[in-house]
Amino acid sequence: MSEWRLFDNDIPEVSTRAFHEHRERAAHLEQPDHRVRLVKASRFVLAAQQIHKGPAAVSDLGCGDGGLLSLIQSHITTAWGYDFCPANQVGWRERHVKAELLDVFGEDSEQVRFGDITCVTEVLEHLADPHGALKWIGANSQYIVASSPWDESSWQHDDCHAWAWDFVGYRALVELGGYRVLRHEPAGRFQVLLGMRL
Repeated sequence: MSEWRLFDNDIPEVSTRAFHEHRERAAHLEQPDHRVRLVKASRFVLAAQQIHKGPAAVSDLGCGDGGLLSLIQSHITTAWGYDFCPANQVGWRERHVKAELLDVFGEDSEQVRFGDITCVTEVLEHLADPHGALKWIGANSQYIVASSPWDESSWQHDDCHAWAWDFVGYRALVELGGYRVLRHEPAGRFQVLLGMRL
């Protein structure tokens, strides 16, 4: 498995609420490289809904400024998100999406309401324990849509990332969370994955 842990302490600074408290809004939908992976992620959400054979609720953990939620809102009746960067609240209002300011992988985890489909796009690489997070999601949600860069490693990565995976490593991570991978495709420099709980 090609996986790289990029931090030395128990809790990487990049996974803390304090680190994100004063960061800029994550307007990824307006950034061409991120838009490509958000569009693919939205297609995977709709594919999961078709497999589900009926209305499916979607929860977006680490929803940023609501870009993915805005892409699916005309097709998904019930969708909501969570993020802990205060600057992203402006995007939620502009995009007319439902989201809450919570540290879902930390102190606010008990307040999380899972949907049938859970999205974690550009999230797992920021966490202290992505393996535990995947098991938690796997115990609560039937489908997962996830994305992460595929081109990072221990010697070349974003300074805001605590983990890096190639295609083999990312697939293994999600499978260890209890999911069978249905689709796993590149989207520019990102990999986007759809999984169904075993």
